[in-house]
Amino acid sequence: MLKNNNRSIIYVGLILLILTLTGCIFVRMLSVKDQLNDFDTNFDLNDEQGLTLVFKNPVLLSDDVIWLMKGSPGSVNLIEESEQWTYVFRKQHTTSQDEGDEYDIPMLMVMEEDKLTQITFPKRFLKNLSIPVLKKMLSSMGNADVSKLGRSASSKYAGEDTTGIPTSDNVMETLGKPYEIEVGDEKSMLSYLYYLEDAQGNANSDNLNLELSFVADNDDKSLKSVGGKIRGIKLYLDFDTPQE
Repeated sequence: MLKNNNRSIIYVGLILLILTLTGCIFVRMLSVKDQLNDFDTNFDLNDEQGLTLVFKNPVLLSDDVIWLMKGSPGSVNLIEESEQWTYVFRKQHTTSQDEGDEYDIPMLMVMEEDKLTQITFPKRFLKNLSIPVLKKMLSSMGNADVSKLGRSASSKYAGEDTTGIPTSDNVMETLGKPYEIEVGDEKSMLSYLYYLEDAQGNANSDNLNLELSFVADNDDKSLKSVGGKIRGIKLYLDFDTPQE
């Protein structure tokens, strides 16, 4: 009986430790969300090496990134006093689709003093999405309604109008053929699925999954919303009902 009690105490202690650690990560993620309210003070967007987001006042730790990505990066390069981490999201296809690796999403992350200071996405992301519009999209998430229990954040687009927001055709030009398309009477939803490539170059459903969804008008192809899910965290941005 004593052994069972000791075992129970250990299990409870481990659960509390895990909850404490993940709780700290979410606190730092919420800090990043708050920083988005003052985008220009806390971030920079440029197209020098691709689509690059710079964290001027970094908050997320390297361990936070490893937790969020469910593992260490596929490769690490030392650059002066910083580290460049590479993660690759491999696009998944239905049996009728095969685009090779053309639409995979490599992400380059820079770590300085154990903090995330920069993320670079492929240059093709800039073809149909301007930096000013992307800044508006990211700053809109600074006002997101957050559900800690539901692990979700949703917001409305903060721009005065939706000029410059990509269409569903633009999305497919950038991301390729959707994994799935659901067609409704007035709107359609394009869904994309990615598996993270591990250090051995394997990508399967046991690795981190990234899900993206885009809802668009059937007539003019304008985007009505965009959503994402990673590590059980759901993000949603509504273009159809701008912030007042």
